[in-house]
Amino acid sequence: MTQDITTPVTRNEDLGGGNHLLEFEAPASMIDDMGSAQFFMIGVPDSDVLLRRPFSVCGLPGTFEDSGPERVQVLYKVYGRGTALLASQKSGAKVTVLGPLGRGFTAPEDPAAVPVIVAGGIGSAPFPLLIEELRRAGRPAPVMFYGARSEADLPLHAWFAERCAAFHPATEDGSLGATGFVTGPLETWRSRNRDVPQEWYVCGPDPMLHAVARVALDD
Repeated sequence: MTQDITTPVTRNEDLGGGNHLLEFEAPASMIDDMGSAQFFMIGVPDSDVLLRRPFSVCGLPGTFEDSGPERVQVLYKVYGRGTALLASQKSGAKVTVLGPLGRGFTAPEDPAAVPVIVAGGIGSAPFPLLIEELRRAGRPAPVMFYGARSEADLPLHAWFAERCAAFHPATEDGSLGATGFVTGPLETWRSRNRDVPQEWYVCGPDPMLHAVARVALDD
């Protein structure tokens, strides 16, 4: 059930490159209804930024080792006034949170299917929770392709690398992984694994989504 709460920030960690991991308290009734790829509308009360911003749920209790009970995390990048205001909120500050909203990911229909994750930059936000959901469901660990302009634009890349069966980063400047777009290593992997049952989960900018769709449909 969707709820609208005002709740304290428990962490607002600067991950570098303008990326932040925000953590706040949430009641069990909200957490129990939340799934990967669903989102919250988050705002700062009594500010001149009137409209709340949408943020994918990144983690629930247990997703990150250092998160406590009734704690929810969202991963975001500072782009404008709204996200800059959010980045300035310290532990104990209040935020308004509306959620859960949207339609989340579902586990692969085939229990043996390899989950394939493709993320572009801050589009990685829904995937920590998805990885945890797959683990709890006893599904295979995912293969992940993670691309952006530079290493600084790949938040939590070390976390993902530790939890995926295979991790393929790509950066346009060559600072981490393959040089170029993430579709390069994705195409190579796809060509070698066409006969393996797969289910793909993709989040990122529109040009990347279209490019990934072409790779997925190129039989």
